[in-house]
Amino acid sequence: SSILINNITIDNAKNDCIDFSFGKYEIEKANLNNCGDKGVSVGEKSKLEMLEANILSSNIGVASKDSSYTKIDKIKIDKINTCLAAYNKKREFKGSELKVNKFECANYRIKTEKDNLSQIYIMNES
Repeated sequence: SSILINNITIDNAKNDCIDFSFGKYEIEKANLNNCGDKGVSVGEKSKLEMLEANILSSNIGVASKDSSYTKIDKIKIDKINTCLAAYNKKREFKGSELKVNKFECANYRIKTEKDNLSQIYIMNES
């Protein structure tokens, strides 16, 4: 699939607020609150480009996994267990890449978590 989302707001999801797989996705703005697991989950060879995201009260803010590429221009995360994660989960895939230009994360337990097959790049942090 190839999807463009201008503005998305999700509150009180029982699992992931946004979950992408096997496609190309663009999001201009996302407001995600009280996600049961992940604010944004990108997996299975997907490509996500997001301009702006605000994530509040989730387990993981953004997870890029299984040969995926995730690029975020500006993100604010608060009240979270893990801000950013990049990893390989399924053995038929490889690691992933997560790039953030402007990054802000408050009230977290783990800032970034990645395996040895994946990369997380933070350009500007506040």
